[in-house]
Amino acid sequence: MTPSGAPEVALTLVIPLRAKAGMSLPDFYQYWLNAHVTLPPRFPGISSIWLHVVSFDHQRWPRLPGVSHRPEPQHEFHGVPEATFPTMADLELFQSYAHVQMVDGINFLGEVITYASVGDHSATMVDKLDDAAPDGHDDLVRHLLFLRRRADVPAGELRRFVTETLEPAWGGSPEVLKLRRHLFEPLEATLDHPGVVLYKPPELQYQAAVEVVMADEDALARFAASPAFTGTADGLAAHCEGVHAARVDRCITTKDRGAITLAGVRGVAVADLIRRLEADSQRDEAVSALFLPELVGSAAGDGGPTR
Repeated sequence: MTPSGAPEVALTLVIPLRAKAGMSLPDFYQYWLNAHVTLPPRFPGISSIWLHVVSFDHQRWPRLPGVSHRPEPQHEFHGVPEATFPTMADLELFQSYAHVQMVDGINFLGEVITYASVGDHSATMVDKLDDAAPDGHDDLVRHLLFLRRRADVPAGELRRFVTETLEPAWGGSPEVLKLRRHLFEPLEATLDHPGVVLYKPPELQYQAAVEVVMADEDALARFAASPAFTGTADGLAAHCEGVHAARVDRCITTKDRGAITLAGVRGVAVADLIRRLEADSQRDEAVSALFLPELVGSAAGDGGPTR
């Protein structure tokens, strides 16, 4: 929270992406992570960007009887960016600059569903991880759980269940290294990607999402057998017709609280190569300034590395 008591982030967008029809998933990931992702961090207004490469085939999350564990094939998604904006004016500023990013969507996207979480409706309840801005090279077991309420459960009731029951139980588990939740508003147009599907009918929308990170699959198995999970399973099934567990194969940050990371400047594949070969000279601000002209002044001053 800020000194005034207001949330540090006014808006968080959680954005499931589906590949363009006819595009292979390898091509989708290559384009998204190496051509497209260098665009959003450059525009003003946006504070942090997390990229989640996801798969429903790789999910390990325990299933619940009578609850859907993944979307129908035509509704599955392949990536989930998360973006934060300190104020609503920052969102408007970003939108005024980001037209080229929106137009680029049609090159690789078939569907962009933008869920908005306002203020402290997005919150990190537990974070025991060392790396505040991951580069995708950890072996952690990460899942994004997208929750779809049952038709007879009001959205407010599901929210209370998430905040008052799931969070204390799961957050208190020693196996949980990170627990972050989002409470979504009903869908409305937030980002405009011309030629791309931007909406789903209410019965296919999600009302919340929970990020759960554990050390490994053994930790997940212990969690699934513990009272933290078994004691909430019936309630979760009673509230949700779908708990769609997207396994996060990679988690990559391209902008961290206003600072563009190496992956944000150069793309994920080039950042991976620089790290693997320990090409430290490529991290100099003098090099980054070739890609980010606004760094020219600071590069001349100290030549320090970018984040």
